[in-house]
Amino acid sequence: MRAAALGLAAPVAFNLSRLAVAAPVGPPKRLLIFHMPHGVPNIHYNPKVMGGDLTQFALNQSFESILAPLEPYKQYVNIYQGFKYADPNKAGPHINAVNFLTDSTDLIGNVPRLSIDHAIGQKLGVKPLNLGASSRPLGAVTLYPKVFWDGTGFIEAEKNPVKAADAVFGGLKAAPTGVDPDIAAREALLDLTSGEIQGLQQELSSLTAEQSKLKAHLDAIQALRSGGNGGGGVLSCTTAPPLPNVEKIRALNMPDVTPEGMPNWYLGDYQGDNPNFPLILAAQMEVAAQAIACNAASIVTLQAMFSTSQMNFKFAQVNKAHHLEISHQGPEMNPDMPSNPAVTDYAIAQRWFTQQIVDGLVKPLLVDDPAAPGTKIIDNTIIYVCSEIADGQYHNLATQDVPSYHPDPQPYTPMYIPLITIGGGGGALKTGRVVRSAVDRPATDLYRTLAQAMGAPLMSFGDSTGLVQEVLT
Repeated sequence: MRAAALGLAAPVAFNLSRLAVAAPVGPPKRLLIFHMPHGVPNIHYNPKVMGGDLTQFALNQSFESILAPLEPYKQYVNIYQGFKYADPNKAGPHINAVNFLTDSTDLIGNVPRLSIDHAIGQKLGVKPLNLGASSRPLGAVTLYPKVFWDGTGFIEAEKNPVKAADAVFGGLKAAPTGVDPDIAAREALLDLTSGEIQGLQQELSSLTAEQSKLKAHLDAIQALRSGGNGGGGVLSCTTAPPLPNVEKIRALNMPDVTPEGMPNWYLGDYQGDNPNFPLILAAQMEVAAQAIACNAASIVTLQAMFSTSQMNFKFAQVNKAHHLEISHQGPEMNPDMPSNPAVTDYAIAQRWFTQQIVDGLVKPLLVDDPAAPGTKIIDNTIIYVCSEIADGQYHNLATQDVPSYHPDPQPYTPMYIPLITIGGGGGALKTGRVVRSAVDRPATDLYRTLAQAMGAPLMSFGDSTGLVQEVLT
């Protein structure tokens, strides 16, 4: 009412107050969960720690170095070692795919469970954007692709990047009457004159702490007008961002479902081949990154492939099927053993995913955050990269030392479940470190830590025993 009394139109005044009350204090926070299937060969993955200082490490000194593409950005990276999934004695070789991100210890069937993306989303009152890049073939075991759950059932990831992009950004292309009301409100706010802003700030000088969120919005608008975001920035996208990979797929007029296998793929006599898979994944990353950058989605999940995918990786110069021919190889070597060529291929395939993460997610978010002047989007985002098992040959769900993999002489390389975070979560996470647990610690501890960093604390989640305090600020 005070805003209206100062001459603002009623809809602008209403939206201003609504946005202010709903807005969190501090920079916006975003979470992106990326599922890379079927583990890693740890000898090609584990970071090299310098001495005993876990903040001094290299990501590009482990043979084929799966994490090497992240080396230039390691100030944003945490590597988590020594964590486990649920009860490793109860899990089958692949069935854990339905459970590893959830609060459930039931590893059989379609029992409802809640994955951490939806747990955080429910706490924040937002619906995660679930994306995928490969479709399972007809006749495949149906449990393996089921990773994300909302507490009542499995959430099927959207596999078509064109549909995903249109759902997220379609309103930005429509006529003004079809524009998202939040975007329209922000546009109206940016049209406020400096005099109107100053008048509102003066009127709000005596409001309570809760109501002063409104003043924080006005301060941000003033900062935008004075060029505090590098010039020309807005609080949210007012036009659809460029999505060149999505438009390539639109031009191909691809079908909604593009499986890479046949009904008998799991028998090992068919190598799945989808030549458009790299483009599909790039397009889904494009949608994910721009949804975060535009504040169109604060929680995004991206399942690159289902856990037993037989995708042929000839696009990464490994002309083999991912599940059986690439990831089911051993033994690994220790530093005194010659390289096993089959395990090297496994490393090359998994490093391909890391490179896509860097190109499609990290680099696009290394830009000024229009919603938080003075920071980069990656500063206010957490990219969580995970897999459902540790090693593709052993399918282990906890840290494991396998003597046949590491014959004398030692040293050997423990097999850790590959878990990474990239980004600071709005200052909630300390970054640039290896986090090593002395004993197997529930991965749900890390999930609760992500929830805490996102401003959605969970008192419990699955078998969690506490927070990973060493990374919380």
